[in-house]
Amino acid sequence: MDAMRIGELSRRSGVPASTLRYYESEGLLPADRTQNGYRVYGPEAVDRLAFIAQAKHLDLPLPAVRELATAWESELCRSVKARYRPMLIERAGQVVEKMVALRSLSTTLQTAIDRLDGLPDRDGPCETDCTFLDRPRSELPLAASETEPVACTLSGGDYTARVQQWRDLLSGAPRTEIDGGVRVALPTSALERTVALAAAEQACCAFYRFRIDLDGPRFDLTITAPPETADLLADLLPVEEPTA
Repeated sequence: MDAMRIGELSRRSGVPASTLRYYESEGLLPADRTQNGYRVYGPEAVDRLAFIAQAKHLDLPLPAVRELATAWESELCRSVKARYRPMLIERAGQVVEKMVALRSLSTTLQTAIDRLDGLPDRDGPCETDCTFLDRPRSELPLAASETEPVACTLSGGDYTARVQQWRDLLSGAPRTEIDGGVRVALPTSALERTVALAAAEQACCAFYRFRIDLDGPRFDLTITAPPETADLLADLLPVEEPTA
C-alpha cells in the first residue's frame, strides 16, 4: 500500500478525517507533508489507528494512549507489555472507586426517594422535614460541631448483621495495620461483593474511606477512618487467631 492522503486513510480505517487531524495535533498519529502541504501517511498508519482504538476502548487517558502508541511502533513487545499493564491496573482501580461512589450515591438517592414518598402532600409551604431527605438533620455538616463524635446510623440487629457481613468477607484474608486503618488482601472473585458492601457502608457510615488497588488475581482493600471511630472499624475485622 502506497502513501495515503488523509481522505484515503479515513476510508481505509473508518476514522473521520477530523479525528485524524486531532490525533496529529495530539501527537498520536504523525503525518508527513508533501511539497504543497498535503498530509500523507505510510501503510503503518492503519495498524497504529487500530492500536489507538483499542487503547481508547479501554478508556485510557490520552497521554497514556500516546505513550503506548509510540512504544508499540518503536519498542519490543516485552517493553510495550511492561508499559501497558500498570496503566490498565491503575485504570481498573479508578473504575472500581467510581463504582463504590456510584453505588453509595444510588443508595442515598433511593433513601431520599423513599422519604420523599412518605411525606404528606401539603397545601401550604414546605416544612423543614422536606429538606432532610437522605439523613437526619443532626448529621448534616451545617448542624454538626467539631466536638460531636462521628457515628454510624445503623443500630441493633442492622449493625450486627453488617458487621457479620464484613467479618465473613475478610475472614482468613491477610491484613496489615496502617496509619488510620487497615489493608486487606482479597481475591478478585470477591471484588463485586466488596464494592457493594463498601458502598452500603458509606451510605450509613460516611466517615469510612475505602480504596481498592487491583493486582492481577487479587486486590488490596484499604479501609481508613477517623481516630475516634477506631472501635467501630475494629468491629468489622475478624479476630485474628494467635500464631503458635
